[in-house]
Formats: sequence, C-alpha cells, structure tokens
Amino acid sequence: EFTFDFENVKTIAEDEKGEWSSYIRGAIAKFVEGYEEETKTQLAPVSFVGVIVGNIPCGGGVSSSASLEVSVMTFVEELFNFRFDEDKKARLCQAAEREFADVPCGIMDQLISVKGKHGSALFVDCRSLETVAVPLGSGDMKVLVTNSMVKHDLHGSEYPARVRQCKESLEAIKKHFGVEKAFLRDVSKEEVEEAYKAGHMSDLAYKRALHVVTENQRTEEAMNACRNKDWLSLGRLMNESHDSLRDNYQVSCPELDALVDMARSMEGVLGSRMTGAGFGGCIVSLVRESSVEAVKDELTRRYKEEFQRDCIHIVSEAGAGARRVEMSLFYPQQHGHECILQASLLKAQGNKYIAQGETKKALERYNRIPLAIKGLVKKNTSEGGMSALGMPKNKDEEALTDAQREEVNKLWQQCHMNRALCYVKLENWHKGIDACNEALNCGSDEFKTRLRRGKCYRQVGDLDKARSDLEYVLSVDPADKAALVEMKELEQRQKVQDINARRTFAKMFG
Repeated sequence: EFTFDFENVKTIAEDEKGEWSSYIRGAIAKFVEGYEEETKTQLAPVSFVGVIVGNIPCGGGVSSSASLEVSVMTFVEELFNFRFDEDKKARLCQAAEREFADVPCGIMDQLISVKGKHGSALFVDCRSLETVAVPLGSGDMKVLVTNSMVKHDLHGSEYPARVRQCKESLEAIKKHFGVEKAFLRDVSKEEVEEAYKAGHMSDLAYKRALHVVTENQRTEEAMNACRNKDWLSLGRLMNESHDSLRDNYQVSCPELDALVDMARSMEGVLGSRMTGAGFGGCIVSLVRESSVEAVKDELTRRYKEEFQRDCIHIVSEAGAGARRVEMSLFYPQQHGHECILQASLLKAQGNKYIAQGETKKALERYNRIPLAIKGLVKKNTSEGGMSALGMPKNKDEEALTDAQREEVNKLWQQCHMNRALCYVKLENWHKGIDACNEALNCGSDEFKTRLRRGKCYRQVGDLDKARSDLEYVLSVDPADKAALVEMKELEQRQKVQDINARRTFAKMFG
C-alpha cells in the first residue's frame, strides 16, 4: 500500500527505484507529462483510491511490469477521458520503466500490452513500432507457461550488462567495416563472424552479437511458421532460441535449463524455451492439447525431485491488450464475458494462495467462483429461468460462444476440484467428500477427484467407499504413489477395525 500526491508524482528518490510502486508512479507521471505536452495545459489533480489485483507472476519474465504500467496508464486515461495513440502510449510506459524503475528495457513488452489482439501473436518491429497480428487459430496446440519460482531482478546488474555488451559489439562491427550501423538488427551473421575473425571483437562480444542477429532471423521465421500453422517449425525455432539464450547470451540458469530439457523430453511437446530477460522466471512450451495435463504433472514431479522446489503452470492464450472492462459483478445484468473474467481472476488468486500455503484464503476465492459464473453453467431444466444448482439464469447464457461455454465448464470443474483439495488440506473430511461429489457430478477429472475422496472416506471411517475409490485409481495407474500410500493406510485401518469387531463379537457371545 502506498500514497502519492499529483504535485510530486514526477519525482522519485533513488532508493525508491525498482520498488513495485515505482512502476505505478512512473506510469501516472508519464501520463501527466504526455497530457501536458499534447494539450499545452496543466492537468487538474484528482483523488482516487485504486486496488490492483493480478495473476501474472512477478519477476517471472512474462512482462508483469509492462502489463502493470500499461494497465495503470489505461486506467488514468479513463479517469481523465484523454487517450494517447497506441505507439505513444507504449513509449510513455517504456520511459516510465526506464526512469522510475531504472531498467533499460526495450519496448516489446509495452507494445504487446497495448496492441495485443485476441487470438493472435503480434510481430513487433521495435524500430518503426509497426506490428502485425498473426492469427493463431484454434488448432490443438497450447502454450504452457511454467514458472520456475526463481525470481529475477532487472534492476540488478546482469540485464544492463547485456545491453552494454551489445553496444560494444556493435561498435566493434562498425569499426571493422568503417560504415555506420544503427543497431545489431542492421548486421548480418556473416558480418558478425568476419569482425570476430579479424580480431575486432572479444569472445564475449561475439557471443552477444551472434545471439541478437540469429534471434532476429528466428523471429521472422517464427512469424511465417505461425501464419502457416507449421507448429513443428515453430517448436524447432523455440528450441534453437533457448540454446542461444543459454550459450551465447548467457541469461539462463540451471532451473530454467532443467525445465526446458525436461519439457523437450516429453511426448506432445514440440518446443520449449525460457522467456523474458532470464536469470529465473518462466519457460514457455508449445504442447499438444491432449498432452498438456500429463506434461504439467510430469514437470511438477521431476522439478520437485531435482530442486526441492515447486513450479507453477499456466495454460496461456493470446488475449487483447489493456482496455476498459465493465464489471457489474454479482448482478443478473452482468455479461457473460465479464462473469468468465471474474471467475478466472478468482481462480488465479486461489491458485496463488495455494502455492503460498494459505489454504483458507484459497478456499474463500474458490467458493466465490460459483457466484461469478452463476447463470452460465449449462442448465439441467428447461423452465423457470433457473440454471444448474438453482442459480439465476443469466441473460447472456445463450449468447456464449462454444469456446466460452467450454471455458465456463472448465472453470466449474476446476472450482470444485480445488475446493476439494482445500478441504483435504484443512482436514475437513466431510466437506471434502461433498466437494468431490460435486466435482464428479460436473465431469471433473475422475482420477484426481476419486483419490481425494478416497482419502476423505478413509479418514471418516467409511472404509468400503474409500476402498472403492482407491481401487478405481489403482486400476488406472497401479503405480500411483499417493494411491498406494492411501491403500496401505486403509489396510491398516481395516485390520484394526476387524480386530475391534472380533473383540466386540466375542464379548457379546463369548
């Protein structure tokens, strides 16, 4: 929590740079600066109270800072009813990060946060700011983001060092050829190698330049691969990109390299690479939809074994840039897409609390999801204006697209599975059973749900029902460790119960 005055928002102390609040102050300060520059008038200060909630991993290399800057500036645009053109807005947000967070960032992250198009990848020319939206199509491919939970800090020395090293390599190339080159994007791979062989470039500078020029080429090839739905080529380019980031740009770390290697070895994964500025954060993997859950489970298991650390997964989709969203929450007039957005946010918050071990807070979020998507769950009655679970019918229910309806069903299923998980962690066995039953009734993953329900039944002493659930789980995967442990506990409990029953019988009839 922090406060500021409009009168001093344009200044920030050196020791405050890099703090999370500096991104917010920077975005507002740059809005004020841009407004006064364009209108030639001073902005009248206003008062407001803002709440920021997000589900983008901080320090994860997935543009959390840019998304915050752009979102804050979009909010202030709405507050003052004054909007910049998209390119200027991106530049102002870039300047906010450079000046207020002291990060010498590029402009790619800000451009995608401003110009993103739903369902499309965005090809960005960082010099002209020209962008090309490339529709990805539905297909059967998913982008899986896996957070290593290793934090990076762009305010530190490594990222600025790479910027400096690239400038040094460019100067060496210009010196060798005696011609002006504005950026490394203006240099070919052959020119880099010639300058290096001529002795004008150190080994380190050569590696940095080689990465940049080949990465630019891979980016253009990746755009064509997306256009042609050539996912095999896109996966290959992702692999080559990571190898260059690891070996030439040297911004990876053992955890990221391990996750990438693990992902590449799994069935259904076409390519995998680190993302962001490196030194921690996330990897992205191109995965066939049918393999996503198996890949998530296997990555989680193997990463935990190697690093004694959990990783977190997000199946991402290409979304639109920052924009105003009308949120008339928890009212019958709420639109379907707004319900879905709110439910997704609640789920993300719950998942964050689970990862932090705050189970009660997670459960509170999961319990609110049914309220958010009230009328969007497929009805099981045709009259009375009521939907499943007796919730009011939403006026947008029939207007949902097939993709939105599928998303609602997934949210509904995951909500009850996560509620069951929370009750198990809280050792509230009876409510855990109820949540598992609700999850099974709406088509949730039967394997995981029956494993959790079997544990609950065992804890309350309903051993026959526990055995039925655990036998089902082991029939699907006889080697499942959790199920084997539960079954062993069940057998021991059964023996004690049988002994007690025989003693009782003996006293009655002995």
